[in-house]
Amino acid sequence: MKVCIKGAAEDIKLGDIDEVCIDVERILLPVDGSEPAVIATQYAVVLAKTFGASIKAIYVDTGLEALELPEEIDAEDAYEGSHASVKGLAIAKTMCDRNDVECEIEIVKGGVAKRIIATANDYNADMVILGDTGRTGIKRIALGSIAETVVKGCDRPVFVIKGD
Repeated sequence: MKVCIKGAAEDIKLGDIDEVCIDVERILLPVDGSEPAVIATQYAVVLAKTFGASIKAIYVDTGLEALELPEEIDAEDAYEGSHASVKGLAIAKTMCDRNDVECEIEIVKGGVAKRIIATANDYNADMVILGDTGRTGIKRIALGSIAETVVKGCDRPVFVIKGD
């Protein structure tokens, strides 16, 4: 990603500011089928369309499910009884296709935050866009926040779309 102006405000001279230039070519979109993930998908598609970028949509399978993509990705009945995450990938692919945005989808295996960060690096993503289901209380203490872990651990810009 190319960024023209870098540094803290105190170090930037106003006369040095020219046209803003941030080039985004690759967006990583982790999905899990949740409402915030579907909203994040819409943001990713709009940004990809605006920048002419491509999207890689992933679902991280922690090994508890043996998930596979159906043969016919755009057949509605192919998702009956499927894990919501698989349909989340199909929604991402369909939104991209209908908006002329290049998109690849993949199920990756491992720890969720760790695999998101590793995939962002492997894909050389310019940004990560993900939904946050907004765990609170005991669930947050026990399970943590995937979005928070990705924001803290990823060396790329991370856009978090909050859930209700």
